[in-house]
Amino acid sequence: MKLLIYCATPSRLNYKMKEIMDFVTNEGNAPFHPFQAFPYERFEGGPIGREKTMEFCRKAISICDKVYLFGISKGALDDVKEGKKLKKPIKEFVELFDPEWKKYYDLLIKDQNYKKIILNVIGKK
Repeated sequence: MKLLIYCATPSRLNYKMKEIMDFVTNEGNAPFHPFQAFPYERFEGGPIGREKTMEFCRKAISICDKVYLFGISKGALDDVKEGKKLKKPIKEFVELFDPEWKKYYDLLIKDQNYKKIILNVIGKK
C-alpha cells in the first residue's frame, strides 16, 4: 500500500531533507516534507511567520496517512502531537537521522509540554 508520510523534522536538520525523503520513498511511500512544501524563507522566516506556518503544517498532517519523526525539537514534537490527536500512526527514526537527539531529548523531557509525547513515542533513553 502506498502511503503519504508526513516527515516531522527539526529545522536544524534541514540539510537532511533529501536523505529523509529518499528513506520514505525507498519504503515505497510518498514523503510530505514540510521544508519542501513550506520553504523557510517564504513561510516561517518570511512574511507568513512561524505561527501561520505551523497551522499549515497541522493541516498537512491531516491529509497524511502516517507521521514519521526524524529528530527532536519542539516543532517536530508539536507535529507528532497533532498526528496523535488525529489518530495517525506514528513511527520514529530519531537515532537514525538526528545526531544531536540525546541533547534535545534530555532538554525537552524536562518540559511538561513535551515529556508525555517523548515518552509515548520515543520511550525512556
